[in-house]
Amino acid sequence: MDLKILKQKLNNSNAQYLDEEVNWLLENIGNSKSEIRDDLVCNSLGAGFFEEKFTNKQVLFLINQLEERNLLFYRIQENREATLTRSFTCLLWDLIIRTNNDKKSQYYQILDKNKEKQIFKNLIHYLANEHDFTGFSKEYGWVHAVAHCSDALADSILCDDFDQRMVADFLLATKEMLNKVDRRFIDGEEYRLADVFVNGFKANKINSDNFANWIKSFAFDPYSDELLEYYRFNNLKSLLQDIYVKLNSISLLDLNVKEIVEKKFNSEY
Repeated sequence: MDLKILKQKLNNSNAQYLDEEVNWLLENIGNSKSEIRDDLVCNSLGAGFFEEKFTNKQVLFLINQLEERNLLFYRIQENREATLTRSFTCLLWDLIIRTNNDKKSQYYQILDKNKEKQIFKNLIHYLANEHDFTGFSKEYGWVHAVAHCSDALADSILCDDFDQRMVADFLLATKEMLNKVDRRFIDGEEYRLADVFVNGFKANKINSDNFANWIKSFAFDPYSDELLEYYRFNNLKSLLQDIYVKLNSISLLDLNVKEIVEKKFNSEY
């Protein structure tokens, strides 16, 4: 593949892609070199969707390949390079979801409702099952699986077909992830995850009662001698503080939620 031509097309809003170029972008979605994966592949896919450089047939090809090859769960038991494919597949699904729900996009409603619902469910399931919590890697650059999945879910929860059953499953998946994370988040993962909750409140999908009950369901001991327990408590604390600030900034902070977060996560610790 001539990377020089792909770079030229990236910077040309009128460019169109050949089928073999679209296939190359998909094949390299988890390329181990960040200058290819981030700077070329990811940016080219973004421009391809938002600037409508792909044909509908090419977008359907991408959708079918993602599904048939199950790239969201690619070698799910492995870390390192395998995680790159899973993580950046989240971003591609996000592009598809966003344009599928944009009435001004050429790709509006390119997904049927059942297929879109299955994508939502898969993203939730992936959040619960990913076990590589690397943010930035000196070897690979940005890995960011939790952040990228959160980006996709933040757009998904705004969609009409993201129903209450999915909201409940998302809350359970998030709890499962926070209960098993093996480090303190240091690359902004919790802030991206917070956007899912905030959009859920905006769309009236999450209410103060189920959110408050979700907060109360955690049993982390901030005084534990176990370092992982301390990290997990502070990941939750940082997530809730960011949700608190974002909801407050748009006048959606309920008094019940305000009291719980302030009392349990600000005043006591």
